[in-house]
Order: sequence, then structure tokens, then C-alpha cells
Amino acid sequence: MQVKEKLTTYYHHYQELKEKGGPEENTELFEEVIHLEEEIMASYGLPPSHTHLQILWQFTEKAPLSEEVIQGTQEKLETAATEHLMAPVKTNLEVLQEAKSGKMSAFNVLPEIGQPTHDYPIFLFEEMLLKDKATPEAVLQEMESVKELDCYGEVATLLYYHRKTFRRTKIYKALKPHLQFLDTYLQQLKALGDSTEHSIFVSSLAKEAQQLSQPTTLPEDKIISLIGVDPATYTPESILLTDIFEMEEIVYDVDTAITVTGKLNKGDSSKAVSLGFDLGELCGLLSQYQEQGQQILAFFHRTPDLNLPDSPIVINLKDCTGRTFLADAHYFRVYKPLVLGEDGTHQMMQEEFYLVEEILERDTFDAEQLKRTSESLNGLLQHLKGSYQEYVAYLQEGETEKKARQKTGLDHPTTFELARHLYNYEKHGGKASFD
Repeated sequence: MQVKEKLTTYYHHYQELKEKGGPEENTELFEEVIHLEEEIMASYGLPPSHTHLQILWQFTEKAPLSEEVIQGTQEKLETAATEHLMAPVKTNLEVLQEAKSGKMSAFNVLPEIGQPTHDYPIFLFEEMLLKDKATPEAVLQEMESVKELDCYGEVATLLYYHRKTFRRTKIYKALKPHLQFLDTYLQQLKALGDSTEHSIFVSSLAKEAQQLSQPTTLPEDKIISLIGVDPATYTPESILLTDIFEMEEIVYDVDTAITVTGKLNKGDSSKAVSLGFDLGELCGLLSQYQEQGQQILAFFHRTPDLNLPDSPIVINLKDCTGRTFLADAHYFRVYKPLVLGEDGTHQMMQEEFYLVEEILERDTFDAEQLKRTSESLNGLLQHLKGSYQEYVAYLQEGETEKKARQKTGLDHPTTFELARHLYNYEKHGGKASFD
């Protein structure tokens, strides 16, 4: 079939697809449209980047179809091909270096260097390269490694099905020696979705927005007994307390950290908890609350002459100030400490006691989270759309429907439908964005 015939067929298939309701109503026709796009691009020696595909998408908006319209599109493709072929020959490294300085789109750059728009290459491009977390050389090497291993499906399997236990899988042990950013990828994304039913994309779309508007209490599954832990290798998992901490009593010795007992309040319910603070951090926190905070600080400057030797100093806030203290302008990032058990081994403390790792201003943190979440959601939408493009490519290579969905993480019906809608929505001129 000549290029002119392909363009004509592409145009009519595209119009038919729109009349039938889009890709979700006729999968086979949609896949034929995608196949024709790639064939037309290949005929002109063009990579199927969004910039080049835009020529075809604009072509489908012309009405009615005529010889002049087809000729005009061919001329645009020829011009793009000439510019592409006449441009200075650049190595893949040079392309990535320019992409980094120009903050270019992964969906234009990756096809240019022969990389698929799969989650992992997109992650390497957007998170490691553009955010300056790795050099272009390191990013390119990683892209080439994953392409040589052809392990895109395996990487997706770790992310979607083994987010909390990936280090114990055979897949991870086989890939880890070859992929230096695999841990960063899995650790960064694994917390976005905890659902065992949905993929990370669907889970995070619902959960991240919900977490911003509905503060959470301490998750019960965080309080797990770890017996025989080596303190030298113990890496505690941080927990963000977003419920209001109501301080009731402050207990401390001169030479020890401070323990503040109280409760976390959420609506009509509350939960007793104790937090361990550094003295300087607690004083800094209290100093930001003008009235009662300053009143409490005054007690720390009094000489504890009346306390018995070796006895802790106890400040009951109701007795001393007339009321408990609400730290309602701050969040607390905490973690469980280790304690020495009766059998002489270290284990995670079971009581509701946590050490404060970081004190965060609520307003500032909320503003940052809204911005980051918007960026993450936008990125996740693009990743999901890219997964659908990868799914179509697998079908064209002869993979079965089931296998293609598994390799791209689209085997859940909800995820698959969302991916198809996103692809179709943007292809027809829409823009899925949380800006």
C-alpha cells in the first residue's frame, strides 16, 4: 500500500472510529489506526513522537477529505522528515542532554532514541534526568540495560504486585545487579497505592486526594512486632501523623529526651499516644504558639529543686496552665524505636510510643503536598496512557491480549478502561490535567 493509500485509509478509519464512539467501542479498529500511524511514520523515517503524530491528528480534523488535503499532509510529513534527517546527527546521549536543558517531553524524546514509552523509561527521564537526580550518562545506561534485558513487564510486575515484598522476589534478585535505579523506582512509587486490588495508578488517583482532605490516624499494620532485629541495620518506617495532637503531660529528666503523653483527635474519636521529643525541638515548637506555648516554656526554665533525686520532672498541663495543649498548626513525622526484650534481643516497641523525626508546619506542608500531588497525578495519567501505547505495541508484535495486559500492568479492567479513555481523550484534543 502506497503512503497516499495509507493516509486515505487512516483518515476513513479515524472518522469511523469517532462515529462509533471511540476506542472503547471498537478495539480492533483503534488498533488498526495505531498500526497505520506507525507505518506512515516509518515510511518517512520519522520516530512516532507526539510532535510528528500531531501532523496526522490534525489531518483527521480536515473536512472534507480531498486531494489537496492529502497532498498538504504529505508535504508536512516530507518537511518534518527533511528536518529530522538533515538535523545534525546526535548521539542518544546528546539528545538526553538537550532534553534535560530544554525540559522536553518524554513522549517526544524517548521515541527519538529508540526507547518505548514504558513506565520505567518515563520514570528515568522525568524523575531521574529532568529532576537532576542522575546524570544523562547514567540514565542512558539504565535505559539501554532495561531494553537489552527486555524486562519492562517484570519491572511492572514488581511494582503492581510486590510493592511491599519486592526484595524477596526472584525477579528483583535477578534484575537488581543490572538496574541501578530499580530500588529508587520501587521505593518512590510503592507508597502511592496500598490497594491489593487495583494497580498503583487507580489506587493513587483516589487515595492521594483523600489523604490530603482526610487526616489519618496511626495505621494498625505499622505496629508489627520485629524480634531479633539488628540495631545496626534497622531502618524504621516513618509515619506521618496528620490528626491533631493534644498534649496532656510532659515528662523528662535533665539528661534524657522528653516524653509527651496525650492523644490524637479525629472527629469524635481519639487515640492515646506518647511522643518522644528532643528538648530543643519541643521548645522550638512551643515557641510558635504565642500564649499557651510561652506559658509552658516558662516551666522549663524553673530549677527543679523540689523534685526528688533521680525522679523525672512532670508537667501536667491542665494543672499548670488550666488546659491541655493542641498542636493544631503542625504535623509530626514519627517512627517506632527498638527496645531490648526480656530474651536479650532487640524488637520494635509495642506500646503507643513514637520518636519524633520531624516537625512540619501544617499550612506549608499542605501547600507543598497539593502541588506535588497535582504533579504526581499528571505524571501518573501520562504513565497510564503510555502503558496503553505499550499494550498496543505488544499486540502488534503478536502477543496475546492477556499477556499484553499483564506486561503493561493493564490486566485489571478498571485500569485498562481508564488507560484507553485517557489515550482517546488526549488524542482527540483533550488534556487530562490537575493544574
